[in-house]
Amino acid sequence: GKGGIGKSTTSSNLSAAFSKLGRRVLQIGCDPKHDSTFTLTGSLVPTVIDILKEVDFHPEELRPEDFVFEGFNGVKCVEAGGPPAGTGCGGYVVGQTVKLLKQHHLLDDTDVVIFDVLGDVVCGGFAMP
Repeated sequence: GKGGIGKSTTSSNLSAAFSKLGRRVLQIGCDPKHDSTFTLTGSLVPTVIDILKEVDFHPEELRPEDFVFEGFNGVKCVEAGGPPAGTGCGGYVVGQTVKLLKQHHLLDDTDVVIFDVLGDVVCGGFAMP
């Protein structure tokens, strides 16, 4: 899980491969740099946390098109965002992102969900081997 070892590249390649197999794919980037889906969308898309800030954390004001972006071969792309590396817990932002996805039933229409987890994890509850 350390940074700079190709997690985002691998995640994007897996998303592209699953989409080519006809699967409905959702890739969620979980890093403040919000670059997980760059190779799929061709740009740095806005993060869920930044979009929530714009509506004073009233998620009921958001529509899927506010935070879900289409990437290569129809891959749905979401960037959760989060605090700067080493300063806080990414788990909160991921939780809010999943909550939004569930509220809009976006997980129901998806065959494969890929989480690209950040390399600098400072909260033990979010860390994984």
